[in-house]
Amino acid sequence: MNNLMDTNIKILAIALVAISIAVAPSLLVNKSVYAAYYCADEMGKSNAWIEGCKQGWYDHDHCKSYNPGTGEVAKGYKVGWNKGECKSTPHYCTEYSGKSQSWIQGCKQGWWDHDHCWGYSPGSGDYAKGYSVGWSKGHCK
Repeated sequence: MNNLMDTNIKILAIALVAISIAVAPSLLVNKSVYAAYYCADEMGKSNAWIEGCKQGWYDHDHCKSYNPGTGEVAKGYKVGWNKGECKSTPHYCTEYSGKSQSWIQGCKQGWWDHDHCWGYSPGSGDYAKGYSVGWSKGHCK
């Protein structure tokens, strides 16, 4: 009886992984498609504004640094950036140039702790500085 239950749990776990792998790409594509439609549907906006909007959304979703450019592109970029949302700690924390490995590790850990509703535990030094930045990006749900 116990072996049957273990086997069923393993089969369920494998099925969930397979479904996740199959569905994940379509979810990413749909988000990109939504961004493209949203930006293009803004009435009276120039092509430069629309491209800036799409790029800002993409950059924020992929945890890249804010880089709006100038003119109409910058105006669209700001709107797109505000629609995007960075959810990837490794990319976000490593995008900071000139930060030590201790700072980067603190940033990742702070984000993880906040996302998993753990208490604030920054440590000290450079690690603590990164931790506070990561913590501010996390969201306890």
